[in-house]
Amino acid sequence: MLEISREIVGAMVSDLRAWDDRCEFNIEHVGQRFFGYLDDFDSGNEKVIEKIFVFCYRFLCEFDFFVGPGKEMSMDLRSIKDRIQYQTELLSESVRSQVVYASYIMPANMIKQFVNHHDINSFRGFSGAVEEAKKLKGEWNKEIEDKKKSVQVIGDKLKDYEVGFNFVGLYQGFSDLAKKKILEARWLLGWLVFMGVAIVAPLVAEVVFVVSSNGDGFVINSDNFFLVFPLISIEIVLIYFFRVVLFNYRSVKGQVDQIELRKTLCQFIQSYAEYSGKIKKQDSGSLEKFENLIFSGVLSDPGKIPSTYDGLESLSELIKSTRG
Repeated sequence: MLEISREIVGAMVSDLRAWDDRCEFNIEHVGQRFFGYLDDFDSGNEKVIEKIFVFCYRFLCEFDFFVGPGKEMSMDLRSIKDRIQYQTELLSESVRSQVVYASYIMPANMIKQFVNHHDINSFRGFSGAVEEAKKLKGEWNKEIEDKKKSVQVIGDKLKDYEVGFNFVGLYQGFSDLAKKKILEARWLLGWLVFMGVAIVAPLVAEVVFVVSSNGDGFVINSDNFFLVFPLISIEIVLIYFFRVVLFNYRSVKGQVDQIELRKTLCQFIQSYAEYSGKIKKQDSGSLEKFENLIFSGVLSDPGKIPSTYDGLESLSELIKSTRG
């Protein structure tokens, strides 16, 4: 027994990692006692030798049990195991019972421990978990399809909102431009009032001057006749610039009206574009009169408005003709 135990322990020492990996059952149950007997080894103590022999055989049987599918122990270890099993009658009764236990009962105990391991218990619930997962997957797929439909509806609404916001921005731009034009029109109106007063003021001043200098009332004589020509020149200039301001005022008012038309168009242009696209497929001329009315211009030709340089040229020609 002692020689066999030495051979088994020598095999363990030569490949410690393999024995640690394949002998977890006996390491857990008898590992500490096995090392204790090895530490207390006495060649004269038959009881200690029998215990070491039994533990070595248990490790050998477990090592053989977990050697792996399609594999076998080395010839030396196989020979050791066969010698023990075929020579049990030479062993004491207590050692023989332990050999029988290690050969036939211990493998069942190892399988029992393996089957009852918490990882295996978790695996047992795997089939139920699979069914539950399939059920959840079906519910999730249905929920995802519902979400897709909801997202599609929201996406369509967002497209409509995007178009709406684009036209809101365009409408806001026209509104800002209209405010500027309205302010410009007010300034031009103020200039019109000022020019009107400026046109009347010289005439009133002339009348007041003549009346105050002549005791007989308003009579133009040779003394104040020289004031008529400057007065006429001033009036011509003022009337011309009054005309320029008036035409610019009318132009700005026309621009304001046209901007207001654009603002109105922004409120229905998207619906109109969709409707006109459909109706024109059926009758291309059904909306022609409507479009001509809506999209016709408001302003007259802006090229007809006189410029300041035109006025200066007219004054220059007037002065030249007077000198001639």
